[in-house]
Amino acid sequence: MGEVQIRPATAADLAGAAACMREVLETDLGGYTERWHQDLDELEATYLQAPRAALFVAVGTSGDGEEVVLATTAVRPCLLASPPNPAWLAGRYNRPDVCQLVRVWVRPRARRRGLARRLVAEAARWATGAGGYGTVYLHTDTGVPGAEAFWRSMPTVEVLDARPDPWNTVHFELEVPKLLTLHGEPEALR
Repeated sequence: MGEVQIRPATAADLAGAAACMREVLETDLGGYTERWHQDLDELEATYLQAPRAALFVAVGTSGDGEEVVLATTAVRPCLLASPPNPAWLAGRYNRPDVCQLVRVWVRPRARRRGLARRLVAEAARWATGAGGYGTVYLHTDTGVPGAEAFWRSMPTVEVLDARPDPWNTVHFELEVPKLLTLHGEPEALR
């Protein structure tokens, strides 16, 4: 895999990002569901063209020197549906100063190398800087092996454990100052 670069996605990264996301969907999440994954059909409009949204990629090189997207993370304005989420949760987070961290997905062959942590730090740095957000919200499907342990190992605060809902959902806020202290400045700013 060699050296991996963490960066904001460009239009040139979108096909690789979509391939990575779809691989993780099939491997870990039971496949594509339009209700939950329609942003994958419009990555450019959703993350590159929409205001206050961004997509980040971890890019490595294949054996033949081609760039390969190994992992993704995205930030978008928080728009929780209620239902299935409780009305109080949607009211708390569906505000202009709150973003949602989504699509923190790593291809199986690239896992356990710190890519998700690096991507989350970069996305949080952007969200609370250029993105103009004050709060970073996320939720996870604890039925996915390793998902809950990953988020509990990060500087997060549990907001709601909704289990036994159909999606094994736990809702968190990311403690961005703690995260950025742990991960320091991005290399581009050093």
